[in-house]
Amino acid sequence: MAKRKKNDGIRVGILGGGRWGQALARLAKAAGNEPFIAYRDVKPPQMLKSTKNPPEVAESCDLLLVATSASETRRAIQLAQPGPSNRIVVAGRGLEPSSGKWLGQVVEEECDAVRIGALAGPAPVEEILNGGLCAGVVASPFQEVRELVIKALHSSRYRVYESQDLTGVQLAGAFVPVLATGLGLSAGLRGSGVGMKAMVLARGLEEAGRLSRALGGDSSTLAGLAGVGDLVAVHGAAGSPYFDAGVQLAQGRREAGPSHIAKALVERAKARGVELPITEGLVAIWDGTDPLTAVGELMSRAAQMEHR
Repeated sequence: MAKRKKNDGIRVGILGGGRWGQALARLAKAAGNEPFIAYRDVKPPQMLKSTKNPPEVAESCDLLLVATSASETRRAIQLAQPGPSNRIVVAGRGLEPSSGKWLGQVVEEECDAVRIGALAGPAPVEEILNGGLCAGVVASPFQEVRELVIKALHSSRYRVYESQDLTGVQLAGAFVPVLATGLGLSAGLRGSGVGMKAMVLARGLEEAGRLSRALGGDSSTLAGLAGVGDLVAVHGAAGSPYFDAGVQLAQGRREAGPSHIAKALVERAKARGVELPITEGLVAIWDGTDPLTAVGELMSRAAQMEHR
């Protein structure tokens, strides 16, 4: 761990030099800290210190933020080679496509670090890069990790809230793309309107909450920054890749959207006896069911209590 003088800012290591990694680096600078980016291909702007040697970042930084896509998280950890002293926070969303595993689990499998967390919330990258205001939530069972992320990123530009619900925040990061796809599907179906979109949003959050409770998480996390906040600010409208994928799905393009996430969530739910009707309906469409048929089956389900 790098030594620093009293009252100095902390070294914030960022694995991933893309737009999201650069945005996190800008937030770290706004909080008075020194970001250090490990990149693979395109070098970040000169104003942001960076290297193509990931272990150098892991060795010299107080905190590692993993700012890669879900599919690249495992490789990023393998390249950086963090050790037991590193605190690692995954700042990506979703599940690993090849395995369906939580990204925090991927980190645990690839290194000896044990103090792990997740950062999520409504953080539009271009807005951050242009000086916009936003907020996020860091979740970890380790208070040290939460406090370190707050010190690393909290400023007048970016408010950081904390949570112990790592399961719920990771689940929200997986469910948001699926729900955004459902919203896009409802917008793309002929004859649908705001009522259907509202139903998909409200009932989708309800089924996500049921799964969260079954996994040991807090269902209220879905109503916070990692769930509703991220969905409304970033993913739940035209222009979001997941929302647009849902529109394409309504038009018969079954290759569009996060099908691997939805299928992994359904598998987890079935293993615990939890029903996910909307997610299961999306999976059925990806597997070949006509979208209108799938919607008809959802609408014909028996009436029940709203919260259960």
